Amino acid sequence: MTLLVADELEPRAHHVVQQICAANVATLVWCADGAEALFQIGRLCPDVVLISAGLPVVAASDVIAAVRRYTSVPIAVAVGAGEVDHATRAMAAGATDVLGRPYRRHELQAILSPFFARAKARWDNEAMISVGALQVDSRAYQVRAGGTPLPLTVREFELLRLLVLHADQVVTHDQIRREVWRARDDVASANTIAVHIGRIRAHLDDAADLISVRGVGYRLTVALRPARAVE
Repeated sequence: MTLLVADELEPRAHHVVQQICAANVATLVWCADGAEALFQIGRLCPDVVLISAGLPVVAASDVIAAVRRYTSVPIAVAVGAGEVDHATRAMAAGATDVLGRPYRRHELQAILSPFFARAKARWDNEAMISVGALQVDSRAYQVRAGGTPLPLTVREFELLRLLVLHADQVVTHDQIRREVWRARDDVASANTIAVHIGRIRAHLDDAADLISVRGVGYRLTVALRPARAVE
């Protein structure tokens, strides 16, 4: 799991956030301003975001509005003295919760811990997915077709996992860029994605069909649907 913090924290608050991350086995990513936060959220797809209401360069409300176009990640907004108007705009843009600034340990824990718990539950539910003859083990980074492991690269695994999670639905090129390449632009062109899809098709053989939807994305179809978590 990943916590992205867009704020300049005093040493004591910095230490508290590090402790909370350690307790939840989460990676901590720091951003100095709104522009960097936008870039890193798009690249990393964090599980939780903590952002200052008075964020420089790009306002917190603008960051949240942009992020809400493609993800429902929990976003907590830290509000300091004189930042009530910023906080109001941030909540209107789609922030999940508000907390006071300077930070207090009990308040940080009360806000962040439930977010981490939900992220962990979601990860556990998706850790082992079965659809048709395919089994996806996210912890082992392995896919089996009819019990046989497929020799996938990391990128191919993440792409196939995304398609399995959305079996019988169209996964768009933009979704693939965000969730597999961790980017929102043309870092991964349609041709690059198509090459990876071709390699996955070769590994799947008859276990599933990968259908191209011209100009939109791809759909994975198997005999048994929908996807379900393996007990």
